Amino acid sequence: MQYFDNLPKIIYTDAYGNQSIRTNLLARASVVNNLLTNPLIYYSYDIQEGDTPEIIAHKYYDDMYRYWIILLCNQILDPQWGWPLNSQQFADYLNDKYGTQNITGTIHHYEQTTTQYDINSQTTTTNTIQIPQSVYNSFVPLNNTYTLPTGPVSVSTVANAINIYQYELQQNESKRSINILNNTYVNEIEKELVDLKIGRAHV
Repeated sequence: MQYFDNLPKIIYTDAYGNQSIRTNLLARASVVNNLLTNPLIYYSYDIQEGDTPEIIAHKYYDDMYRYWIILLCNQILDPQWGWPLNSQQFADYLNDKYGTQNITGTIHHYEQTTTQYDINSQTTTTNTIQIPQSVYNSFVPLNNTYTLPTGPVSVSTVANAINIYQYELQQNESKRSINILNNTYVNEIEKELVDLKIGRAHV
């Protein structure tokens, strides 16, 4: 089933008064909200080089036209910019945006990263915030171990200068981790969209 075929239609009037029939992209089925808040029905997946929503849909659902499920369940409204660029696309993007600017030698911002390691549970928690240059210039790295009621915890804090290239790479890579809806629930979400179309057709 193709997602856009099952969304309701609306009459759109442009700035010049011309009317045309458009797909209502803002329409959402009620089941989606339930799915988005239930982590137990997802698989975690890291998008690989060359992956597209269609390729992943074929891998998991044996149907490339179920690509919209991948996008919908990850709340990706713009597949072009909500999906990580591949290596060539990323290089082209940097070239178009920055041209000949030295992006590896120009600082974009400064960051402070605090890493907490729980020795007993062997779990690591990391928190990163942006800091002013003045704070970065006077920053002293910290590395301490504290004894909490739950056991010893190691805490380290460092500061880094992030150049433009690193910043853009971080932004691109942040889109790589997605959720894949368990195949068991695919028919349910498709049925909800069909019902949405039928219901709107009778309004």
